[in-house]
Amino acid sequence: MNTPFESRTLVNGGMLKQFTGQSVSIMVRVESVAGTTLLAASTDNQKLRINLPSELDAAQGSWVEVIGIPSAGDTIRAKEIIEFGGENIDFDVDSYNTMTQLLNNVQQFYRYG
Repeated sequence: MNTPFESRTLVNGGMLKQFTGQSVSIMVRVESVAGTTLLAASTDNQKLRINLPSELDAAQGSWVEVIGIPSAGDTIRAKEIIEFGGENIDFDVDSYNTMTQLLNNVQQFYRYG
């Protein structure tokens, strides 16, 4: 049986405070991992602390998507982590930041088509 897709808001680091307690998705670049704590930088260079559901084996510099709940301005309780192939991917942070701004400024259109 398929589990329904849980809605979440795509954000960057500067937007997290607006979504405290709500489900979000954010792309981050790994700075370090120690046990179940990930220290990372968002696409807009905000330093974040992410509490992981389990240990993560991601290389420094690699990009991951974090799906979780922000609990403070720079802390996220992760539900899921999606890895994107290591540190050698070409990730366009400017386009990602533009997309998050656009999606959050035209929410009614985005949600209802």
